[in-house]
Amino acid sequence: MSKRDDIIRIWQESFKDSRAYVNMYFDRVYREDEALTLTDASGATVSSLLLQHYAMKFHGSELPVSYVAGAATRRQQRGKGYMSQLMRMALKASAERGDMACTLIPATSALYYFYRKFDFSTVFYTKEQRFTALHSFPVKGSYHTMDNPAPADVWDAFDRFQHRRECYVTHTRRDLDNILADLESDGGDFVVIGTDDEDRGPRIASMAWAVMRDDLLLVTDVMGESEDARTAAMRRLRELHPGVPFLLYGRPGDTMGGRLMPRAMARITNAGMMLEAVAQASPKWESRIRVTDRLLPEINSHTYIISKGSCVVDDTYTGELDMDIPVDVLADVAFSSSEIGDIMRFPSVRPMISLMLD
Repeated sequence: MSKRDDIIRIWQESFKDSRAYVNMYFDRVYREDEALTLTDASGATVSSLLLQHYAMKFHGSELPVSYVAGAATRRQQRGKGYMSQLMRMALKASAERGDMACTLIPATSALYYFYRKFDFSTVFYTKEQRFTALHSFPVKGSYHTMDNPAPADVWDAFDRFQHRRECYVTHTRRDLDNILADLESDGGDFVVIGTDDEDRGPRIASMAWAVMRDDLLLVTDVMGESEDARTAAMRRLRELHPGVPFLLYGRPGDTMGGRLMPRAMARITNAGMMLEAVAQASPKWESRIRVTDRLLPEINSHTYIISKGSCVVDDTYTGELDMDIPVDVLADVAFSSSEIGDIMRFPSVRPMISLMLD
């Protein structure tokens, strides 16, 4: 069997995805160069994952990151350490190909504890906002539904919206096509809302993705040029689903009500790259930070001197340190709220991840 076939077999044994979804995923999303596998003593493939390429908008830079998808082991081979070995391989591969961080969404709450063994930190959160079946989502502006917008216009608007976010794992046009194919396979809704511009005519003002889960509509993301425009997309979903309560996976920094809930994890694989991006964006920030990394010591275990918009490694430095921390704590600090950043004297930013095919 091919590597692809081996991974499909592990996937089908481990996850509850429909055959239609698996076919869609391996026809549209799967890339051989992103697949990592482990074999047992007999040569049979027993564990696999996909180390996918993404980018993160971070302090004005666009940095490469990886995303772990489909991590699984054959049922009869579990508990033997195969996934632990594969995760160490994945982190090394991510670091060697130049990623700033490795990200993932744990399939269950128990897996958050498993990934912490590899110094992943829970840094991605979502603001869960619940709306009753009676909520009408009133808006102030004038909007209309765009039923068949041109794909190029949808992509241009989507890319504009995602880059408005301060810190976000971004998607390519190919990713967006796959996101919409995934939503279609789930029987979900993708709504596009337009408004009229006096100078340029109609333009896309917002968009939203949603799927029914039991007795509520799960809105996995809503993007737009303003809060009012995003509310207009929610209003359109209400028209499509009258009398149904909504659960929105909102932006973590949203000032509206809701519970901040863990969504995903990240593991820094290149501390120097991350700190350099922060330094460039905050030229007045100065700090002396020693980082230790038990799994990637050659890459990350150094003393970093940040000054005048740059970051250099100086392992001979013996002066006073502002922070002496392991790599997972560095992630906790760097990917946190600005309020926590002020306390730690670090230009922190809360990251967001959404629309992954999880």
